[in-house]
Amino acid sequence: MGAAGTPWVVVDGPDERLRERIKELGCLYAVARIAQSHEADLEATLQAVLNAIPQGWKRPEHLWVALELDGRHLRAEGPEGPRLPQTVRVDGEPRGTLTVGYPAHEAPGPGTGFLAEEAQLLERLAAEVSVILERQERRERQRLFEARMLQQDRLSVLGELTAGIAHELNTPLGNVLGYAELLMAEERDPARREDLQRIIDSALTGREVVKRLMYFSCEMPSQFSEQGLNEAVEGVLRLLRRQVEDARLDLCTDLAPSLPPVRLDRVQFEQVLTNLVLNAVAATPAGGRLRIATDLHEGRVRMRVEDSGHGIAPEHLKKIFQPFFTTKPPGVGTGLGLSVVHGIVKGHGGGIAVESAPGAGTCFTITLPPA
Repeated sequence: MGAAGTPWVVVDGPDERLRERIKELGCLYAVARIAQSHEADLEATLQAVLNAIPQGWKRPEHLWVALELDGRHLRAEGPEGPRLPQTVRVDGEPRGTLTVGYPAHEAPGPGTGFLAEEAQLLERLAAEVSVILERQERRERQRLFEARMLQQDRLSVLGELTAGIAHELNTPLGNVLGYAELLMAEERDPARREDLQRIIDSALTGREVVKRLMYFSCEMPSQFSEQGLNEAVEGVLRLLRRQVEDARLDLCTDLAPSLPPVRLDRVQFEQVLTNLVLNAVAATPAGGRLRIATDLHEGRVRMRVEDSGHGIAPEHLKKIFQPFFTTKPPGVGTGLGLSVVHGIVKGHGGGIAVESAPGAGTCFTITLPPA
């Protein structure tokens, strides 16, 4: 409605049509500039586009613009009245809807209140939104590809470096351990024996770090054989049951019977399960629960190690398999444990996934192909 409640009169002369075409071209130009030069994230770019659209319509001050994309409303639809929707497609697939409309009491003319040229304009604007989405997703795919390539290069260099470090450390650590054990055999002074035991413990810790470095760099030869996953799990738990009991955790096992055999390197698999169990013990307060389950899921043998501990922060979750990443204090963790676990599982043709949230515990899921 116009001033004093009078209805809007649609002028359809040559000058009016020319003005409308100029407004439409100005709208397309503004949206194209946003699409080409806007440096913000996708949502900010789309919001800028939505803000620019009304200038191409007869009554821009009353036009509302809405965008629904992948089931999410970036801007909600306005009040009831004439509206014009247009599907947004990406790679030929419908991804959402771009809609313009007027409130019923502000409609600029009879019927739908939209010119045929405005329907064509909306179609072109929906195509511009599609181009923005395609460009953004292409950039994201490129970024992920480059990140994967960079990670592979880093892991390759890191593997060579750690293999060299492991070989250089192995001999002196072996000498330290051997001489300390010889001295321990002949020492009778309790204080000296305590000091020697500290040396032996430190050397053994160093050897464990070297072993992990060698696993990480694929220097440890694999010896695969067909084995039952349940038997391997039970063997590891016999060795670790004392640590679980000392931590006063409730250990629950749910091992599915009649699982098909899998190809395992027993030593490497023990390294995987030992690491996961000890991590769970460290992360779970006394009185908590540790559950280890196996089953057959979608044709693959699956093992789940689940605890009721502190959980993992979202910002750490994506980094836990990276070499040398640790949230433990300096001197407590090497940050190699889960990267070694990841490498061993991949070397077995398997997959590993983690689900966790602060205060809600953590669950590692390993899947292996049947032999």
